[in-house]
Amino acid sequence: MTAAVRPFVAPARTLAGAGASAAAGAELRAAGVRPEDGVVPLVADATVLELGLVDAAVESLAGAGFTLDVRPGVEAEPSPDTIRALIGDDPGTPVAAVVGIGGGSALDAAKLVSLAHANEIDLTVGLQAGAAVRPGPPILAAPTTAGTGAEATAVAMLWHAGAKRMFVHGHLVPRAVVLDPDLLAGLPAAVTGSSGLDAISHAVESLLSTFRTTLSETAAKAGLKLLAESVREAYASGGAAARHDTLLGAFDSGLALNASVVLGHSLAYVIAGRAALPHGVSCAMALPYCLAHARPAREAAIEEMAGIVCARDDGGAFVDWLLDANESMGIAPSLAAVGISADAIESMAAECVERYPRPNHPVPISVENLAPLLADFHAGDARGAWERAGSRA
Repeated sequence: MTAAVRPFVAPARTLAGAGASAAAGAELRAAGVRPEDGVVPLVADATVLELGLVDAAVESLAGAGFTLDVRPGVEAEPSPDTIRALIGDDPGTPVAAVVGIGGGSALDAAKLVSLAHANEIDLTVGLQAGAAVRPGPPILAAPTTAGTGAEATAVAMLWHAGAKRMFVHGHLVPRAVVLDPDLLAGLPAAVTGSSGLDAISHAVESLLSTFRTTLSETAAKAGLKLLAESVREAYASGGAAARHDTLLGAFDSGLALNASVVLGHSLAYVIAGRAALPHGVSCAMALPYCLAHARPAREAAIEEMAGIVCARDDGGAFVDWLLDANESMGIAPSLAAVGISADAIESMAAECVERYPRPNHPVPISVENLAPLLADFHAGDARGAWERAGSRA
């Protein structure tokens, strides 16, 4: 299939390297932000604040003349109430820029704080890409995990009433990004693994997407190669070089999300509604089954991914590689292993179709074709799902 012709959005400035967060103030000025334009709210992960990982950026911003306003730390999945609390009691206060430091939850919150300073938006329903909204204050994003790629995307997510609410708009793309592997130095191994596998799912799903473009494909392949070579080492040893490469790989995979994700993320969201798992874990669990479902339409693309990761164009080998990576980083092998009953299969299939449809997934998604896939997922039979999908290719 020929790649689509679609817009590709990306941050205007990106600074990468050890110690880069100490240049946050200079980057904000270089992005055209002036201290006299207003205060700079700092939206950060609660643990990141507690550990002092924001200190170098804070010192740099203060040194550049900016007046910082440290907002409450973001805990876990942000909700509409999280954003309202971060905006505070005086949303009319002039804001020069918003700085987000943390994982995907903190960066998504920072994006929505920016947008809400310029618009009345309904935080409970999400936002479509074509919505008529004004740009908020510029955003500077500094990720402290190598996973979501939120620093590179036009997407933010909130959790509300048992489901994800998606906000998609070009105004949510950060103006400036700081990629500092020093901010990842203290990550627990489990967070390194789940976030790295989340980034791999972004690269892979974007390559399956019918919205992919030449630019998104280039970013996805670069991200997949970096992550495949570094995630397990970063998990096992926490080495600086491996963390650096996972951070760059996650950023590339975030850029690839211009093509949007596909069925794997829909499955991940319905798992999250039934089991208390980190997002990266549910994405990693779902990815082999996403490949199986897409195989009839995208086998050549999957073989190309296998060539990048396994050095041979064998889609089954790529599925095996993913399963082995999951096992090596403590990811549960099945829905049953995380306490989801087989009785939930029909409702999970229906929820994927109704709440999280993916028109860009290369094979039409229906309850009828998801139910047997979810039965395999419940049993932990990803290889069987892959082989059975081959008979339908």
